[in-house]
Amino acid sequence: TTYEGRTLPYLVVTSPQNQNQLDRLKQNSRRLSAPSRLSAADRDRLLQNQPVFVSYSYNIHGNEPASTEAALQTAYRLAAAQDDSTRALLQDAVVIMYPTVNPDGRDRYAYWARSMQRAQVATEPADIVHDEPWPQGRTNHYWFDLNRDWVWTIHPEMEGLTEVYQTFMPQVHADYHEQGYNDHYFTMPGTTPRNPLLPDRYVAWADTFGRANIEAFDQQQVAYFTREAFDFFYPSYGSSYPSIMGGIGMLTEQAGIGAGRAVENEDGYTLTFRQRVHDHYTTSLATIEAAVDNRRALLEYDLTAHSQASNTVETAAYVFPDDEGDGYLYDVIEILRHHGIEVQRTTEATRLDDALDYRTGDRADRRVDAGAYVVPTDQPRHLFVNTLLQRQVTFQDSVMYDMSTWSAPLAYNLEAYSTREALGVATESVDAAPTPESGVENPDARYAFVVAWDQRHAPRALAALWEADYRVRAAREPFDIGSRSFGAG
Repeated sequence: TTYEGRTLPYLVVTSPQNQNQLDRLKQNSRRLSAPSRLSAADRDRLLQNQPVFVSYSYNIHGNEPASTEAALQTAYRLAAAQDDSTRALLQDAVVIMYPTVNPDGRDRYAYWARSMQRAQVATEPADIVHDEPWPQGRTNHYWFDLNRDWVWTIHPEMEGLTEVYQTFMPQVHADYHEQGYNDHYFTMPGTTPRNPLLPDRYVAWADTFGRANIEAFDQQQVAYFTREAFDFFYPSYGSSYPSIMGGIGMLTEQAGIGAGRAVENEDGYTLTFRQRVHDHYTTSLATIEAAVDNRRALLEYDLTAHSQASNTVETAAYVFPDDEGDGYLYDVIEILRHHGIEVQRTTEATRLDDALDYRTGDRADRRVDAGAYVVPTDQPRHLFVNTLLQRQVTFQDSVMYDMSTWSAPLAYNLEAYSTREALGVATESVDAAPTPESGVENPDARYAFVVAWDQRHAPRALAALWEADYRVRAAREPFDIGSRSFGAG
């Protein structure tokens, strides 16, 4: 559920035969994302019989409402239609739909929009119905843009969605949005920069699905554009996250933010809510059809993207010493484990040859004690590992859509190293992030307790102190107590 208590539903639409064996088909889809564990016979059997998994995320920005209506129309069309072509689609595809990823933001927008509407539809752009006030419905309850949270899963909406995503591991995912009402429909592929670690075939697949949408629009005389906007560099979008998970992640953008029920755009065309819904419905169906037409090739791409043949980085492992029980490190471990990344822990001290120090950028031999966390790149989801943990991902472009710096070790200020050779030391598997140790030194203190602000859970401690009616003050300058040093704050 969301912060405001709304449920986060998802739908699975496929043939009755596939529904009856859905658990097995989901397991098969996850097996495709671990090709090194498949025998040749199992691989061939999956390629021959496994339906393609296609998923959609709608309305992650609450004030882009047309996509939820398109989701409902698409679901009804697939579930209710009795024609042979639809039945054939659902035999070869399992469709997973998240109809409203951000219900709190959607309801905030819907409440305002309904309070502004009147008997006659206002199409004049200057009308108040086309000027949604702050804080708007784009964000969730805490005004966070959920389309930046796919990797970090700070908020329950994205934690829940990605948890379900892991159980299906779809080969295709489309993320549905709206943009300014004077724009035309955007479909894939986008512009550069793109994540350079993605397989070479990714852009070709994005083009394949884009052309499927374009063909549908040409028949309906709908204006569109492609390649001119929306890069795919930052890994935590709804289009880029599926791509670093080995699938084909895509973005669609319908004209419509601020359009209300209808608006006259700068071309003199009256854009209606019905048209916005229909356009997203059109591409939803076109995406399924293109996926089914390319079912086997998409399954093969899934296998290739998760194989070591597509691992193009020189790094063999990322190493994180844990000498002091760093809560920030445990956050990163939790993120990795949430997304199905294999994490190990050394059981003895070891030497790292020619290791890259993340804080200095220098290479040197290092010694780390037992208990260091190790993330090897020799694992199926290496695209995710390398994208998130590399110190720097390089690109040629000078401009981009927004975020360009996300390296998790740097973002969390961790002591971290990368090595070109695998560690020759015994390790144990890590199933879950540890819980940071807590406690109070000198509990009988008479004057004050000191909480270092650089600790991961210091804000939580501060909130608890306030709740318990403690008086709390912040140090404006660094200070020392005996041999201990504390920073400002």
